[in-house]
Amino acid sequence: QAQELRLKRLNCSISDRFQSDTMALGSVAERDLQTKTKLAVGSYFSETYVEAREKFRWSAAALGTELDVRLEALKVKEPDYTIDVAVVKGSSSRGLAVHSSGVHGIEGFAGSAIQTAAMHEMLCSGIRPEVTTVFVHAINPFGMAHHRRWNENNVDLNRNALTEEGFKEVLDRDPNLAGYEDFEDLMIAKSAPSKWFVYVGLCLKSIYLIARYGVRHLKRAMVTATYHHQQGIFFGGRELQPSHRLLGAFLSKNFGDVPSSEVVWIDVHTGLGPKGKDVLLVNKDGRASMVQAFPGGEVQCNDDADSSEGSQAAGYELVCGGIKSYYGRFFKGGASATGRSAALIATQEFGTLPGIAMARAMVIENRGYHFDAANRDYWSTYTRDCFYVRELAWKASILERGSTVFHQMLKFGATRAGIFATTPKPAA
Repeated sequence: QAQELRLKRLNCSISDRFQSDTMALGSVAERDLQTKTKLAVGSYFSETYVEAREKFRWSAAALGTELDVRLEALKVKEPDYTIDVAVVKGSSSRGLAVHSSGVHGIEGFAGSAIQTAAMHEMLCSGIRPEVTTVFVHAINPFGMAHHRRWNENNVDLNRNALTEEGFKEVLDRDPNLAGYEDFEDLMIAKSAPSKWFVYVGLCLKSIYLIARYGVRHLKRAMVTATYHHQQGIFFGGRELQPSHRLLGAFLSKNFGDVPSSEVVWIDVHTGLGPKGKDVLLVNKDGRASMVQAFPGGEVQCNDDADSSEGSQAAGYELVCGGIKSYYGRFFKGGASATGRSAALIATQEFGTLPGIAMARAMVIENRGYHFDAANRDYWSTYTRDCFYVRELAWKASILERGSTVFHQMLKFGATRAGIFATTPKPAA
């Protein structure tokens, strides 16, 4: 089996495949490159959660023939929904780089492709990373499997990462703090989506509400989430979900002795922004470090009330329960009294479709999920097509920028850990 894995390395040439000059798809002279690009892109992206997970597992197993790799599956839900974690041991005992995907289920296909390609590239080079690298695949496996953003309990995991005190706080606050209940007819599923609602009623209702309250108020109400309406979109839940409990326990057990100041983490999402263009979202206290360590990328702060109207970060100033403010507590030094951690955790967000299209898709899918169970697969195509753009150019941009940011993360992780840059040497 090991020999077969080694033979498959003959198909390695990732870096060359994803250069921007191969994206000249309309040129006759580039048709051979176009074919190669299609094959390369198609080999990393998947159409189902099971396919994505098998590619991830195979990549980790193949990489294990060259480097020190440990693969572990954390079972979230029966019969077989798992968070898969691949740990690639670094050449140094210091520092940690984490790359995660699938917090929002359906958005996980982009991050999964980046992770599979990154491990494939490591396999091809045979070079061990300087810092131990952890790939976390499909934090929300149920959502990824069923093309939903929410998990098996209809919970948004990126609003659910809270302590017991945090849940008490959000449950005690005004349910309409950010205007969620102003848009109750859109946000909360109360009946199955009829043809009239899908093609006419939702449009008319949205026009009225936007004219009354404004687009920014709608976005702010949505992303701030609800902790009171269980059948609503962006429901943050009332207790910590299994995915967070399992992943937190894994990190604490395996990396609890790593100083949080030596941890850098990139979490991949899709949705906000122009199609195929990415932005790096970080808390304000990490902005200066991100700008310096990730050149070429746009950095925004989603806890800044002054974010510009059209930016991806606009409207997030009241959001609680995101993973950026939660997972630092599982490393040495934990979180401060204010909940801040020295760990640098950032989101890489890739644009898909306009925001209004995403809102429409989430509203329709949520109604179908709750009130038309027999046709859930059909209703889930609305969110699938909004958050997973199955176009060659979009996929190529995901891999190109995803790879760039991944390598910048590794370099920054080594810098934070105080590892001086050296000429990489192949693993023994």
